[in-house]
Amino acid sequence: MSKKIEHKSKVDFERKPWIGKFKGLKIICIVSFALALWVGYQIIRAEGDWGKGILWGFIFGASIVLVYFGMNLFHSLMNKNKND
Repeated sequence: MSKKIEHKSKVDFERKPWIGKFKGLKIICIVSFALALWVGYQIIRAEGDWGKGILWGFIFGASIVLVYFGMNLFHSLMNKNKND
């Protein structure tokens, strides 16, 4: 009987997130902003085109945030009944 209780607590531990949702959002925003700046800087430095650099920097930065929210949506849809 004790083995079943140990196994259940182990499974519950594995299903918990490592960091909170708000802290994850802050980290993702910082990383995406840094990536946007880096990509924009690289394009502006290489080609001298500010418009293209800002556009591609925004696209790369927004893609990181889009993946974060997409994965949150996916997990919320797939784990609806597993929280019990």
